[in-house]
Amino acid sequence: MRPVFAWCCRKGIPMYDDTAHIGRQIATLRKASRLTQRQLAGRVNVSLSLLQKVEVGDRAVSNGLLSGVARELRVPIEKLTGQPYTEDRKDDSTHRQIDAIRAVLRGYDLPDEVPVRPVAELAVEVKEVARLRGEAQYGKMALRLPALLEELTSAAYRESGTEVWNLLVSAYHATHTLLYRLGYSDLAEAVEHKLTWAAERTGNPLAGALAQWTRCVTFQAAGDFTRGLRLMDTARSELDDQIRRDPADDAITVYGSLHLRSATLASRAGDGAATRSHLQAAGDLATRIGQDQVHWGLTFGTANRATHEVAAHVELGDGIAAIKAAEHWRAPRSMPRTRRAHHHIDVARAHLINDDRSAALRSLQEARRIAPQLTRLHPMVRELTAVLVSLHRRSNPELSKYAHWLGLAG
Repeated sequence: MRPVFAWCCRKGIPMYDDTAHIGRQIATLRKASRLTQRQLAGRVNVSLSLLQKVEVGDRAVSNGLLSGVARELRVPIEKLTGQPYTEDRKDDSTHRQIDAIRAVLRGYDLPDEVPVRPVAELAVEVKEVARLRGEAQYGKMALRLPALLEELTSAAYRESGTEVWNLLVSAYHATHTLLYRLGYSDLAEAVEHKLTWAAERTGNPLAGALAQWTRCVTFQAAGDFTRGLRLMDTARSELDDQIRRDPADDAITVYGSLHLRSATLASRAGDGAATRSHLQAAGDLATRIGQDQVHWGLTFGTANRATHEVAAHVELGDGIAAIKAAEHWRAPRSMPRTRRAHHHIDVARAHLINDDRSAALRSLQEARRIAPQLTRLHPMVRELTAVLVSLHRRSNPELSKYAHWLGLAG
């Protein structure tokens, strides 16, 4: 899908084609399924007026509605979002590495005989890939991962002990992030199973919990919130004893992240009570470690807990509460750029719910400043920008410039 935006110079009215936003795609596929707006609204449990606004581009789709529509229309979410966005030349080099990654993943249990560096050197490279992941430098990640995965896979079968398996878990986690962000959901789901396979060989319950946290992405994207919540409950139960004893910061980080994932699932399911319960539990844990920390590629602490609260309010449709929750938020230095940018995207969504279009655009611009590639590849950013274009009745140079940077402008 290649949306094209252009302002009509004579009338000053925004004009764009039928694929300019997710709502138009929903309308097209709904009609192809011979469903009325009322029928689809009933099936996904939203008001008819909301669905109508989404379809004409006057309201941005929520993640919960997006996954619900995809489920009811029996299409992958990418059919609605248009991912992967391979038409944008700025990300050409990143997408070109996908086949190389695919080939390595295919032979995950049939490693080639390749030269393997010492474990200490492999650990340094895995740490660098994790840093690139946190900085949302996906192009650099994509260049490193094929050879690194191949080397780690070969090393895991040669070396005794579990250290290399731990490194492979971290590398698979980074790979999953890359593929999911680029929009290759089926391939990302395949990585979830390989991550579980590697985690089992570490004997480390935190690695196992990370695998379950990552696997939950598929349930979340598919709108299968009930089973996703059940998966998170199971993952936490396996760490309960460790948390009840005197837990280290890494265990609290992983355990708290499981609660935050549950809060996300509950909010997208429209369950406010469960959302508040998981946010409260995460908040209690966050106070035990204070400033945000990163362990096993997961960020947890008071600031990240606050970002999830903002996102939850947005998913529950309460833009005022979301902005209030964001008022005193400050990103600590320990918070990766990915989390900071995500926060500003969610704040933009809240501003748009409140019909503060200028503030929404400023938040999107801030997300771009923090993590350009993540922002450019994020479907919700494109959706928000499309809706802003639809709502503006005359040319807006800053918005036009932003749409062009996203690759949406012709």
